[in-house]
Amino acid sequence: MNETEYKGILHKEVNKLAGINPRFHRISSMLLDHIIMTIIIVPPMILLMILATNGILEIGNRTFSVVFFFMMFIYINKDFFNAKSPAKRILGYQVINRKTENPASELQCFVRNLTLAVAWPLEVIIGLINPERRIGDFIANTKVVVSEKEKLKTIWTDFKNKTLKLNLIGIIIIGLIYFYGLSLIIPNMN
Repeated sequence: MNETEYKGILHKEVNKLAGINPRFHRISSMLLDHIIMTIIIVPPMILLMILATNGILEIGNRTFSVVFFFMMFIYINKDFFNAKSPAKRILGYQVINRKTENPASELQCFVRNLTLAVAWPLEVIIGLINPERRIGDFIANTKVVVSEKEKLKTIWTDFKNKTLKLNLIGIIIIGLIYFYGLSLIIPNMN
């Protein structure tokens, strides 16, 4: 086993299936990201629902909206560290800036993922047609390329080495506007 291979039957099977076709490999990355992020997001949402059901928290107040949109904010920023989401690290992908060929900035990664909140099924279809670019990539001027595989624990290393940049302020402002707009569109979220 070389250093880019990992132990575990699930990872081995995903890599075996993904090696069949680049389109499948890219879609498997999208689906694995969705599964990982759902595992991260669903437990706090369940806790919120339990608190609301027991009368500890009123579902009609802003708390539910704030927590829900915070969880979506985490989902949208899954590529934030080194332009690699958890699945991209495992399967060996990275989001890059098409112009510079360097890893995409945090702001580019955020913008490319904004379409996921409203057009996830369409993004999957586009990903099947064009494994390098989906709708969000066209908007952010990015593409996905093959990269070195990494272990998930590298996210923690990237997190510790992250410095606060002006991009983060832009991401927060755009995120607030975006999710506020979504809260106006989605009934009963206010």
